Amino acid sequence: MRTPGGLEVRAALEFTGVAARCIRRFKGEGETLLAAALGVALAGVLTPSAANVHHVVPVPTSRSAFRRRGYRVPEMLLRRAGTAPASLLRSAARRVDQRGLDARERAANVRSSMAARRRGDGAPVLVMDDVVTTGATLDEAARALTEAGFRVVGGIALAATPRHGRLIEDSSATRRN
Repeated sequence: MRTPGGLEVRAALEFTGVAARCIRRFKGEGETLLAAALGVALAGVLTPSAANVHHVVPVPTSRSAFRRRGYRVPEMLLRRAGTAPASLLRSAARRVDQRGLDARERAANVRSSMAARRRGDGAPVLVMDDVVTTGATLDEAARALTEAGFRVVGGIALAATPRHGRLIEDSSATRRN
């Protein structure tokens, strides 16, 4: 799949059925034990995608989400997938919860909401989000990193919503429902 901004993204799972229920329980109900299995699924798209990158950069978790959960979902998933997350992005503006927003509203909601923590000097990076709905959040992450001098080579996600079902990678580490 390509985001509206043209970023190539690979997702491990389709956000439906059992996978969606597990992700919701992990994110919303604090069932962090699920991170191990979800990390294995993420590794199926991470390993081939990260071969020639210096860093895998998760989208930043909002302060309110971190306070509510006590953990950062993308960072925990990357660790369980076997890689160290590179916290090269920070929130630069407040965003509202994206649930219920259409594609245009999501893009407006995240516009200029992220900034890089340092200069990139052309270092190749991969951006990561937990669930891709429209791709707006990954596009914003790529914009902030590119402006700081990083070379964004692609994106990965644990899951993609059904409208992006064609995103799902066939991998020996993942199974479709």
